[in-house]
Amino acid sequence: MNNDLQENERVTRRNVLGKLGSVIGLATLAACGHSFPGRGKSSAVSSSSGNEACRVTPSGEIGPYFADDSARGFNRSNIVANIDGSEIQSGIPLELTLYIVDAENACKPMAGVQVDIWHCNAHGTYSDIEREHTETQSWLRGYQLSDSAGKLVFNTIIPGWYPGRATHIHLRIRSVYSDTASPFDSANTTQLFFSQPVVDLINTTVAPYKSKGANSTTNADDRVYTEQTNGQMLLSLSGNNINGYRSSTTISLPIAN
Repeated sequence: MNNDLQENERVTRRNVLGKLGSVIGLATLAACGHSFPGRGKSSAVSSSSGNEACRVTPSGEIGPYFADDSARGFNRSNIVANIDGSEIQSGIPLELTLYIVDAENACKPMAGVQVDIWHCNAHGTYSDIEREHTETQSWLRGYQLSDSAGKLVFNTIIPGWYPGRATHIHLRIRSVYSDTASPFDSANTTQLFFSQPVVDLINTTVAPYKSKGANSTTNADDRVYTEQTNGQMLLSLSGNNINGYRSSTTISLPIAN
């Protein structure tokens, strides 16, 4: 393949992925009420005043990889590296904004809610897990407390995948409804998912994800996506694989089991 053809192929891939990210998010972004600082209202996906946002968030199982990371260093927005800044995980940047609201109190914003987040890296591996041989690592884990508007922001990467599961992110929400930190139950836990066309393209064309290729387990095949969260926890994305993605969603408490 000559240089011109190689360049055309790279440009085409960029354009396709950029269009996919835009199309997936545009319909929702147009009607949003929240905004990212300095970026205008077009980058958020839901408003806590709408009926959709007031619907109680469905539960997704905690899974085998939760760790009670309540140490001070885990209270952070950027979770891409270990707490000491080492082992920065490569991948497509993702800015994830969450709004925590009270479904039993007219969907008012909830301040001081602890949100734990964890997910695998681009190669499908979790940190802080003995059987993954990463027990000394702390990347792609952390928590924050929601502010007076119920808002918090995590800076991370698009996760990779591992056999048997679709691409996903774990959340545990600790509030007045449940402050448990047990690794053995699913109290106030859920999982976030990604558009199938987007992750399929990422997994087959973008380094380092493409080293594993396409995931044979799609959203439709995933038990948490279909049976537990009923397809309701699909993130809308804005952005592309060059500059990264942004997404925003509302978590309405208490989470329905």
